[in-house]
Amino acid sequence: MNSIERMSKVMTGQIPDRVPFFPTIYTDHACLACDIPFEDALINPSLGAECMLSAALKYKADAVRFCMGPETSWFHNKTVRKLDGKLLQYDNQTNQPEGFYDVSGGGIFVPTTPPPPVKTIADVNAMEVTQADQYLKNGCLDAVKRCANQAHEQGLFTVGMCSGQTINFMTEKLGSSELALMTFYDHPDLAVALIEKAVQISIQQATAFAQIGIDCIYIGDSYASASVISPDIYERFCAPAYKTMTQAVHDLGIFCYKHCCGNYNPLLHSLPAIGIDAMDGIDPTSGMSVEKTKQQIGSQITLMGGISCLTLANGTPQQVYDEAVQCINQGKPGGRYVLGSACAVPRNSPTQNLHAARKAIDDHGKY
Repeated sequence: MNSIERMSKVMTGQIPDRVPFFPTIYTDHACLACDIPFEDALINPSLGAECMLSAALKYKADAVRFCMGPETSWFHNKTVRKLDGKLLQYDNQTNQPEGFYDVSGGGIFVPTTPPPPVKTIADVNAMEVTQADQYLKNGCLDAVKRCANQAHEQGLFTVGMCSGQTINFMTEKLGSSELALMTFYDHPDLAVALIEKAVQISIQQATAFAQIGIDCIYIGDSYASASVISPDIYERFCAPAYKTMTQAVHDLGIFCYKHCCGNYNPLLHSLPAIGIDAMDGIDPTSGMSVEKTKQQIGSQITLMGGISCLTLANGTPQQVYDEAVQCINQGKPGGRYVLGSACAVPRNSPTQNLHAARKAIDDHGKY
């Protein structure tokens, strides 16, 4: 059984040959795993997809995530270079800096002149929704398509990243997380408009991913957690957006899973109704456990995650192995469990710790 078959079985509630392994690796740790400076992947974004695939293969993961890249024109019109300890992006025509990349903050681009914050529903309505064929025509998925084809040749399950359907999108467009959260109370109509626009954008991105043969779409927002918002806000504003998004992804004929940051215990009961195939996260540092989550919803949707990111970053290989074995023993019965990390693998996590988690699969993951 290859990884595509294994992940497909676990996503549909069937029991595979063993528990799949799928840690949440992003470009920063993928670069470390490949002995490439993270800055190099910001200077040349095509390296990001290549490192993600290489890291998945190095760790013998069953799946690999890919992020959409910039348009082909970006490589001609922009240059990224280091200056005075910062990674600056320059416009090639004017030779003027346009902003910098926050390397320590995950590589987010911070423009010198940010766009004005959204203030009205008219502002939201004026936002353009790029269509799927434009993403493809403009080359945003060229590197991903090449790497996804290579992943499929290796039997790997592929995932396209489409995060930001609710509060993360609101935070970006309103200018701060505080404004985003207060908008639910002060201007709920504006919150709804922003979320609807975010979903429209995400659906087009998912459609583009599906057209290059991606197997599954990742959705979710780091702020949409019971560590941040109330169950009432979640069910009124966030859950409907995720349900719409999930249905659209399923209509494309591919799987959909949702990443859940922080404490999700008060929100677990609402997840099956969203329609997702799997929930990813289960952070023990936030009071969650694979065992309790399995008891509540494990018969209805697949669970992914469970290994503390603090253990991955600071623990010994033996500590990671022991925690992984505990997760496997709690999630394995009856199927519908994928061993992974509680959130994004911290950038400087020792590579031997990821290998230790994978060894736990070899020793205890077989059905």
